[in-house]
Order: sequence, then structure tokens, then C-alpha cells
Amino acid sequence: MPSEIRFSELRRIVEKHGWTLVRIRGSHHVFRTPDGSSYSIPVHHGKVKPFYVREIKKQIGEA
Repeated sequence: MPSEIRFSELRRIVEKHGWTLVRIRGSHHVFRTPDGSSYSIPVHHGKVKPFYVREIKKQIGEA
């Protein structure tokens, strides 16, 4: 598993599954899921840690 993935790649994936970016506060990008819940993804230097990638895959049903 790669150590980190690019946020732009992850954003394309979640938006394809109906998530929308609702706000950015500092390094945290907050997305709204199709069911109305929120999910915060911290982004540092354009990358996302593997833990968050695994959690998002569980949320969208790809895990």
C-alpha cells in the first residue's frame, strides 16, 4: 500500500460517489456524503494519509 495518496485523486473518487466539498478550514477538507453526514479529511502538502483512505473506502463500500 502506498504511504500516502494525492488529495486530488481522492477527491475525484469521493465526488464520483456523490460526496461534495462543503468547506475547508485550515488543512481539513469537509465533505458531505449523499446520506447527509459529514466527513473531514486532513490534507498536508497535497497528500492524504493511508488511514483516511482506508476509512473512506469503507464509507463508499470499496473496502
